[in-house]
Amino acid sequence: MKPLPKFQIHRPHTIKEALKMLSELDGAKPIAGGTDLLPLLRDGVIKAQNLIDLNLISEIKYIVEEANEIRIGAASKISEVEKSKLIAEKTPVLSEAAALIGSPQIRNLGTIGGNICNASPAADSAPALLVLDAYAEVTSLKGSRQIPVKEVFKGPKMNSLEPDELLINVKFPTPSDTSAMSFQKLGRRKGYTMAQVNAAVLLEFDGPVCCDAKIAVGASASTPIRVYAAEEKLWNKRLTEEVVEDASALCMRVVNPIDDTRASAEYRREMSRILVKRAIIDAWNKARRSML
Repeated sequence: MKPLPKFQIHRPHTIKEALKMLSELDGAKPIAGGTDLLPLLRDGVIKAQNLIDLNLISEIKYIVEEANEIRIGAASKISEVEKSKLIAEKTPVLSEAAALIGSPQIRNLGTIGGNICNASPAADSAPALLVLDAYAEVTSLKGSRQIPVKEVFKGPKMNSLEPDELLINVKFPTPSDTSAMSFQKLGRRKGYTMAQVNAAVLLEFDGPVCCDAKIAVGASASTPIRVYAAEEKLWNKRLTEEVVEDASALCMRVVNPIDDTRASAEYRREMSRILVKRAIIDAWNKARRSML
């Protein structure tokens, strides 16, 4: 195993201190869990002379709901998202996704911010956040901005943040009580594995009619994507097997997967259809049970 390159660790206690370090220190990178960053440093994919440890900054560790909006601090551990009663009750699609990220050890170290900023096309939190219409709040010494989470993903392992910017939180509207959701993942084994394909679905119902739908797929393009054409197939319809099949089949036309060691592009294309179909049916069944 390659040794880690030399770097300096800095431990700010506030966001302002961290931003100052990011702005002034040469080759500075933020680090929280380090489960993605340290292997990339070891392999020379990323270079950093100074690492800004965010673990002492309490300002970015929280999971709260205020004014019909849920906010998750960027330094919140994946295991905290997984076990949060608020997330499980209001947005189970995210707790389902969090439970399938890596191993328990990885989830106890890794953070929601790191899972996003690492910008892996296979990031398990991404499809869930996309169907939740999540926004990322990023800040620097020059000011703050909010961007859709899908726009944080610029390309494989590339995010859209500037070098002096820091992700502060992710936030999204609290889903209504008439919504139902599902996360599905396919890997080479059942646990502790990167996704060959993953998918998330959020359906909104008015009685038996699906009045809104959001569908997202990961590990099937250079970034996680929303499948808008498939969503439109479900709008204002009573769901049937035929409707679900038509919607999920559209995923095969939208995705643009690659061949790699985990799966072929052809396999990923077909499985994107199957996982979306499973997710729609699972959400649909959950909605029907809640109506009984």
